[in-house]
Amino acid sequence: MIGTEDTAAAAWLADLYKPLDAPVELMDVASAEMVKLASNALLATRITFINEIATVCETTGADITRVSRAIGLDHRLGPRFLKAGLGYGGSCFPKAPGRCAPWPATPATPSNC
Repeated sequence: MIGTEDTAAAAWLADLYKPLDAPVELMDVASAEMVKLASNALLATRITFINEIATVCETTGADITRVSRAIGLDHRLGPRFLKAGLGYGGSCFPKAPGRCAPWPATPATPSNC
C-alpha cells in the first residue's frame, strides 16, 4: 500500500518496489491507513477465533490441531493464522484499536472497528 496525495512520490515509490515483483496499490492516505487497521483487525479476529475454538475443543475433547487444519483446507478461509496459542501483537498493533475510538458514531462511520 502506498498512501499519498503526491503523484510524484507515488510514482517514485512504485518504481522502487518494481524489482521486488510485489503487488503495489496506490491510494490516498486515509484509505491506506484503513487498509492497515482493517488488516490488523482481521488478523486479531482470526487468532482470537481459533483460540476460542481451542477452548471449546478442550471442553469437548476435540483435537484443536485437527480442527484448525481442517478449517484451513476450506479455500475460502485458508490455513494462515489459524494456529491456537499466544495472541497477536507486534509494534503497531497496540496503537491500532485506539485509532478507531475518536471516530464519531454515525451510520457511515461506526465508532468501533
